[in-house]
Amino acid sequence: MKIKLKNTEMLLLLSIILIERSISDFLMSNSAGDFYAFVLALYFLGVLGVIFSRFLLIVSCISLAGVELFVGIRILLAGEDSLMIGLSVIVLGMCMMYFVLQNLRFDLNKDSRIFLSNSSSEYAVEVIDVYKDYVTEGGVVHALRGITLKVKRGEFIAIMGPSGSGKTTLLNIIGALDRPTKGKVLIDGIDISKLNDDELSYLRNKKIGFVFQTFNLINRTSVLRNIEMPAIVAKVPRKERIKRVKKLIKIMGLDESMLSRRPVQLSGGQQQRVAIARALMNDPTIILADEPTGNLDSKTGHEIMKYLRMLNEKFGKTIIVVTHDRSVAEMANRILHIRDGKIIKEETLRKR
Repeated sequence: MKIKLKNTEMLLLLSIILIERSISDFLMSNSAGDFYAFVLALYFLGVLGVIFSRFLLIVSCISLAGVELFVGIRILLAGEDSLMIGLSVIVLGMCMMYFVLQNLRFDLNKDSRIFLSNSSSEYAVEVIDVYKDYVTEGGVVHALRGITLKVKRGEFIAIMGPSGSGKTTLLNIIGALDRPTKGKVLIDGIDISKLNDDELSYLRNKKIGFVFQTFNLINRTSVLRNIEMPAIVAKVPRKERIKRVKKLIKIMGLDESMLSRRPVQLSGGQQQRVAIARALMNDPTIILADEPTGNLDSKTGHEIMKYLRMLNEKFGKTIIVVTHDRSVAEMANRILHIRDGKIIKEETLRKR
């Protein structure tokens, strides 16, 4: 469970500890009262932290949690009559320590997120000697065998291969949905193997948009809600979300009247355009499309690829498409042919 506490909520925790110390001072002055003045001083340090610095507030909370644990142990050692009070104090101290340390982690991750947002590189994606193995009942399956590739910013590439060749596994690893058994993946120069789960989630939400063969839209809610979902996760204000949605709907050639409908009320091509709009909601630099035309007829599929091409040429999006269809792959700048987990051939169709 992850709970992000505001400064005022942390101050409330401090107030609870202060009240608890006052009660303990009254009930067990010999064991607990010695620390009351120290607790009071830490409380006022926390008040100053709310006004001037969150760091002071966190230090105050951690110190008070430590005092609670120490006092609780001291009460327990005082005798059997103090057992319940001592355990209660220890539990209170442990809970406070847990929540405060968790919020310290949030704050540290916030600094990492600033680093992720500001990072830059000549290459949008770099895959360096990547292997991926899966252990099954029948033995080890070598899905990827030493894949190395580089994709420049604003490039449009297609990864083409038969079923089971490893192309979707490669796309999942590039999209930070899976981790390689061996090797490195860099997104905008960032080695994603060094990121924790929170940082990976942030990177996916901000830098990568996903488009799937089966659309992956939520049919029980509206088109509007589907498109704005990534921005809800990113805590974008509603007014700004609606503004973005209307702009994206226009870019994707859809009418605003569709926003109130449910995805099942749209055609396959319209649903995929909604899915692309959703992928663009947080203005990612990279779009990953896994068989985006697989559930569409050839004419509609060609239209979808024209939209992806337009996003690449007009808005400079880096696009990586996985497909087994030659006509789809030919919409890209380069085609990488993959078989048995290895890149066996590369074609350059047009230069950027």
